[in-house]
Amino acid sequence: MADYAKIAVRATYSKNSDYSGPKIATSFGDYESTPDEAEYYIVDAETTGATITTSKYGSLTTVVVKNNDSTNQVTVAFQNAAAAAQSQVIAAGKFGVFPDVLASANITLTASGATVECEVYIQGT
Repeated sequence: MADYAKIAVRATYSKNSDYSGPKIATSFGDYESTPDEAEYYIVDAETTGATITTSKYGSLTTVVVKNNDSTNQVTVAFQNAAAAAQSQVIAAGKFGVFPDVLASANITLTASGATVECEVYIQGT
């Protein structure tokens, strides 16, 4: 039996704090996949880095990292499927979606200042 995963993104822009009367409201098509595994972590990214081991996967379908800090940014470092080093800075309170991450290389989260709490969702086969 296969497992299923879906990531949905909805965007709303409004002048009202309750998002009523939106100027823009859209929903992108769902991104669906059939991973064998999916995991969710709370990771404390330190200024010296925090490593997420991904080598148990044969391949990664999607990695999502949300920076829960209100002040400090976090850098996500990984290798893409072509084994090229990649990094992306995620600002305080924001998130990043990474669909091209090499499973045999780990992911490192490094905080810019104090320790940053991050939520990490990984799915793969």
